[in-house]
Amino acid sequence: MSVAYVIEQNASVSREGERLLIRKGTSVLHALHLFKLEQLVLFGSVSLTPQAISTLLQSGIDTVFMSKNGRYRGRLQALQSKNITLRCDQFSRLTEERFSLETSRGLIAGKIANQRAVLLRLNRSRDGVELDDSILEIKRLAQQAAQAPSLDVLRGYEGRSAVVYFEGFARGFLADGATFTKRSRRPPTDPVNALLSLGYTLLFNTVMAAVSLVGFDPYLGCFHAVDYGRPSLALDLMEEWRPVIVDSLVLSVFNLKTLTLADFVTAPGNADEVEDEQGPDLTDAFDRGQVETKDTPSGLPVRLTDTGFRKFIAQFERKMAEKVRHPQSNLQLSYRDCIREQARHLARCVRGEETAYQPFIWK
Repeated sequence: MSVAYVIEQNASVSREGERLLIRKGTSVLHALHLFKLEQLVLFGSVSLTPQAISTLLQSGIDTVFMSKNGRYRGRLQALQSKNITLRCDQFSRLTEERFSLETSRGLIAGKIANQRAVLLRLNRSRDGVELDDSILEIKRLAQQAAQAPSLDVLRGYEGRSAVVYFEGFARGFLADGATFTKRSRRPPTDPVNALLSLGYTLLFNTVMAAVSLVGFDPYLGCFHAVDYGRPSLALDLMEEWRPVIVDSLVLSVFNLKTLTLADFVTAPGNADEVEDEQGPDLTDAFDRGQVETKDTPSGLPVRLTDTGFRKFIAQFERKMAEKVRHPQSNLQLSYRDCIREQARHLARCVRGEETAYQPFIWK
């Protein structure tokens, strides 16, 4: 099964037999076999014919709508999962203070441990980065997070770990001009932030699909506070994966020169792009505790070129297909399958079939 991204602007998606055709004008750009497709991601001005919409719904193919510049807009889904008993258990267990806190501890202790793993790898592979103190502090924060007496205290540990982590993360870039000082998201004002924001959105798509596949209601979580329109559970389950998948990928694409500064442009944006930037922004939730509530941009927005965009999408999919050992199942799984397995693991915890949530720890 595969994920397909449609980036070509003013393209259309239509059905022909057991395939979806990506067209622009009279030209067929690509053909997608329905039996191989599990998710379709559309960027910007891409249209779906009525027949294509009907086929996507009938086939249960998750269809995601993004802005041209990679901001999440929404998704086309078939009927909600019939697993009402799981959602009943979810609403019962995740509103229990003790269960919610214990699950949140696991999620955040796992995230902080994975931040430490990123810094450990940098410390081993780079001369002169001097990350020993940061690594020790993050280890201490992970231990404290695992014992946090309340969600507010846990959020404090998570916020502090983000500050320490990103200070160390910034020292990992070798490529000329690839510098990072802090998260700036709306708009991203440097190439590293542009990739982090896009990567977190692509990761969110994957986690949201896994949460829906299992049968959860994505809007009731435990660590991220419940708020109107916020998919809290998807954001919760995304936490442990951010350092493992996105942060490590951003480091590698710059250091291996898969992407260079030539793959980015700095521009004020046209009217359509300005309107695009005014819609709902899930990066507010992605970066809670890591940046100011409202950014004060220090420069013009930085965006990927079309070529750079395609390169990064390809690298992200290559990362998601990479096989690793899943610690709980002891199986070699792709990262995408590991994310699904973690969603299933949480479902078993919610049902009382397993005692406590165990995060994926990167080795």
